[in-house]
Amino acid sequence: MLDVTVGERDDAPTAARTGEPPVGREQRPRRLGDALTAVAAYIGLQGLLLFALGRVAPRFFYLDDSLAQFLPMMWWLGRNAEGGVPPLLDPEQGMGGNVLGDMQYGALDPLHWVMQALAASSDDFVVISFLFGAVSVTWLGLGALAVLLTHRVPVVLAVAGAIGMASSGFFLWYGSSWWPLLWSVAWLPWFWFGLVARGPLAVLAIGVSSWALLASGNPYALFFVVVLVLGHVIERRRAAGGWRGVVDRDLVLRAVAAVGGVVVALPTLLTTVELSSVMGRPEGDPVIGNVGFAVANFADVVLGGATLMGQTNAWSGNIGLVPALATMLVALPALAFVDWRRAVSAPGVVPAGLVYLTAVVATQLPTTVAVFRYPLRYVVVAEVFLPALALIALVAARRVTRTRVRVAAGIVLAQFLLACFRAPVFYKWHIVAGVVAAAGLTALVVHLAGTRFRREAGVALALLVTLAPLVSVQMMVSVQERVDSIEGTDSSGQPFRALANGYWMGTQVGQYRERAVRTDTAATVITFGLDPDWGWSSGVLVGNANLPAGLRPGFGALAVWHDGINEHWCRTYQGITCSEPDELLAPAGETGVSWLELLSSDTVILDNDSPAEIREHFDSGWRTAGTGEDWTEYQRDDVLPGRITAAADVTVSMTDWTSDLARVDRPMDTYVVSTGDTAGRLAFRIPQYPGLEATLDGRPLEVTSVDGAALAIDVPAQVTDGRLEISFRPIGVVLLTSALVTGLLVIVLASGAHAFLGWRAGRRPAVDRGGSRR
Repeated sequence: MLDVTVGERDDAPTAARTGEPPVGREQRPRRLGDALTAVAAYIGLQGLLLFALGRVAPRFFYLDDSLAQFLPMMWWLGRNAEGGVPPLLDPEQGMGGNVLGDMQYGALDPLHWVMQALAASSDDFVVISFLFGAVSVTWLGLGALAVLLTHRVPVVLAVAGAIGMASSGFFLWYGSSWWPLLWSVAWLPWFWFGLVARGPLAVLAIGVSSWALLASGNPYALFFVVVLVLGHVIERRRAAGGWRGVVDRDLVLRAVAAVGGVVVALPTLLTTVELSSVMGRPEGDPVIGNVGFAVANFADVVLGGATLMGQTNAWSGNIGLVPALATMLVALPALAFVDWRRAVSAPGVVPAGLVYLTAVVATQLPTTVAVFRYPLRYVVVAEVFLPALALIALVAARRVTRTRVRVAAGIVLAQFLLACFRAPVFYKWHIVAGVVAAAGLTALVVHLAGTRFRREAGVALALLVTLAPLVSVQMMVSVQERVDSIEGTDSSGQPFRALANGYWMGTQVGQYRERAVRTDTAATVITFGLDPDWGWSSGVLVGNANLPAGLRPGFGALAVWHDGINEHWCRTYQGITCSEPDELLAPAGETGVSWLELLSSDTVILDNDSPAEIREHFDSGWRTAGTGEDWTEYQRDDVLPGRITAAADVTVSMTDWTSDLARVDRPMDTYVVSTGDTAGRLAFRIPQYPGLEATLDGRPLEVTSVDGAALAIDVPAQVTDGRLEISFRPIGVVLLTSALVTGLLVIVLASGAHAFLGWRAGRRPAVDRGGSRR
């Protein structure tokens, strides 16, 4: 009868016999040699996995939002940075030009500045995207490895777990498009490590990870940080026997370091809050509160296997036709080998379990709940914390019996069957994945049973965990081949993606410049439709994808939008005009011009398929500057310089003005203005944002708006050649330097204090029970 129970005689000694801290306190680090071996093994296997992924799918991290939103903007911010600091606002990109309104770009975050500089260092977007993806994946894996080793998981299992956590299906298949998910989730294990590890490095980790998580642009991860802290506090209370002993010196120093991280992230956070007063986001369905989009199937979440193509359904169609539900190969079957009555008292089990269960529940929420939306995205947290829960609990209280082996095998079989139900055509790949999973389970059982082949079984397990993601990639290549055969397309052996793969688009800056309708130009591009190829053939692309060509088209990718502007000139998240012609041609307040006139730059590039009313407007009042098969260019003949598009009782010099990007240290617009006996008013095509400031000869002027949408400034009477300056200084810009210096100083001091106090404690002479020194 196979029966291996681990209790007092387990390989990992109990705290009572080793003097280790009790549950919930700092965990004793592994020997340096073990840690170095684990890191080397992990880096080697992760490198092989990424190398294989790059060979099969070099564009894996260059698709959909990473192609049309994140990478071009990060590249542009890096190329336009001064002193390492990117621009704050570019009105030539319309609502999409406020990079502070969308915290995903990290315009006030020094960690993002480094990424922007790296992105700007190359003109090859495939290289940049893969580098970012590889760094994020590896960083997540190293954090997971640190957590597992800290919780006494044996090296071979810790390496397998780190590979599995960093290869989670949603993390790879959707994070490759939504970069903030990659970046934020990669820091979650480091925050956990900072909570439980020993030494000043742990204090430093919790400070920096707090900063990185808060400024990551993925606020949805922060709720799980709170749950993780709650689980840790529960463990500390249990270890202390009550609330009195929960707070100690080490916890205080960690809290101080975390506060330092919060301080560094404050410019990003406070600016987001300040700008939120004019910014909009999706809301729940007004009838039933749930549109049913991106709500994951519960069975898929719980049983996710290597090739499970989980689908979420809505009236608009299906999404999720990729193996996004995959987690570490043997994580779920491994739960069968845990004696849970004993395991719950082990360090790490309660925090990991709480986060995992909370994430599973979150996947079943309505599509939009307050700030939370698209619950499918919370699958990634469940996938990352399930392997940690399984391995930590397994090492603490494993029990391997024939019955439990049968249960684990049944879980593998259930994963296989569910995958077949979701995508029966690809049953051959499901069989391959099932065989790999069964082999991994066998290796795990042999390893746990302590046979003479234990070490070899552990190595085999790590290799099989590394292989599993590649099986899913190859399956998706088959899916894409099937799509190509049906639709008559050619994807050159790339894997199918649930999101727009963009395989038809270029990968080099030069290719974008050759294709663009204009280069190094600021113009308002107006299009009412979306080409199937995202505009690659017509020369104006969606979202931020025009930036590599230097075309700033009056729109950009929108994760948030300006509510006031959007009410009068609606743009989709990709930049397509969604307003009706009569809305665009309606009067803009009391400016005397239409919203179309007020919000357009002096150069307009109009889609030739635009509504007749819009074409007639430009044909009658603008000068035609060029025509083409897809676009017509118009020029406005006016007497207003820069970004001023309407003026009443104000004269503005046409020769002495500047319009530039908004910077931390200087105005973005300057004009020379004069008024007569009455006050005047200027209206701009700049969206009105909190933080926009105006001065006249150094004296502040009140900043107003046109119907809460466009910037307006009242100029007092009796002004002769006054210098009008417009700057963008939201609260985060004001606090930037002081917050960075103060926060980093707090983190360093907290880490240094921990090191000093530990050193002093080590020098204190030991005292025996009789009180004498020894």
